[in-house]
Amino acid sequence: MRIVVVVDLVWPDGLSPYRVTHYLQPHVGGAESPITRTRKVYGLSAPRWISRMTFRAGYDGDEGTGAWGGLLDALIMEMQGGLNPVALWDFRRPYPVGLRSYYQQFAGVRFPFAGGEQFTLGERFIIPANAEPTNEAAVAGATSMAFVGLKPGARVFLPGDYIGGDGRQHMVQRPGAIADSNGRAVVSIHPPLWADIPAGTAVTMQPTSLFQLSSDDAGQNETSVGDATEYTLDFIEKLP
Repeated sequence: MRIVVVVDLVWPDGLSPYRVTHYLQPHVGGAESPITRTRKVYGLSAPRWISRMTFRAGYDGDEGTGAWGGLLDALIMEMQGGLNPVALWDFRRPYPVGLRSYYQQFAGVRFPFAGGEQFTLGERFIIPANAEPTNEAAVAGATSMAFVGLKPGARVFLPGDYIGGDGRQHMVQRPGAIADSNGRAVVSIHPPLWADIPAGTAVTMQPTSLFQLSSDDAGQNETSVGDATEYTLDFIEKLP
């Protein structure tokens, strides 16, 4: 029998958990002295993202949460216990808080063209609060990225914001990033990039990693007829 593996499942629009755990799990080893209790720790391999999402879903509707029960059942079946990965993000922070604050300052500002015409938000041209900044090229293994074209002196990233673009999530480290006098901001990230990111292709809106279900009984959905079902799905990042 041949099993067909779906490379990337698409997470359904609007299907959001009400409780989320999302963190980077280090892979370390070590030993502790039985005499001094001094502990030595060393890294073993690449860290991986861990995600747990809890949903409350119904079965008696054709849209919204009332339809989520059937939608989750079908999605869990497609994932086949981790055989087929799905791209996920941190639902608590889908967009960097620092960038949102940065772009909100332009709301209502009039932007002139070279010929003198002007436009504001709500007209034909829009600068939304979730606009993507422009990054310089970065290579695999890099622990920092640079963004350009920003307002000098502005704080554009905060610790805990996410950046992607190489198929994996990367978290902004302390102290975040402030644009210099040339409008260029360099931000430290972890884990390191695992692939090159060309200029202008970094992802700040819902940056994702590929995840696999970590158990084959995630579809267990016992519930009283007519009541909502609570699903808790555990995922581990799919590493190359």
